[in-house]
Amino acid sequence: MSGVRLGGATADIHHCIAASLNLQAACEAVMVQLAEKGMRADSEPMRLLRQCAELCELNARALQKDSRLSRRTATLCFELSNQVARATWLDGDQTSTTLSREALHLARACRPLIFT
Repeated sequence: MSGVRLGGATADIHHCIAASLNLQAACEAVMVQLAEKGMRADSEPMRLLRQCAELCELNARALQKDSRLSRRTATLCFELSNQVARATWLDGDQTSTTLSREALHLARACRPLIFT
């Protein structure tokens, strides 16, 4: 992983990968909790969480492979993580707050790869 395509340092790439995988796991965990509470899979919150988990996984893979598309996946992941953070921050429960923090952590971790 050279970071040449993204212009970021290798450490920045590793931080973005780790944050992507953490947010993927957090989104998947919240999806399970919401499903257990009876929320439908086609509801807006579930769709947002599913998109988040899938895009985070794709972003981590693209970065690991030093893909030519990694800047795009990092940008999309950055934008979607901000949406997740906004959507969950004011919910007030511990799960939402934790998810929001993971989303903000990803935005901070991947930002250097996007805006360099």
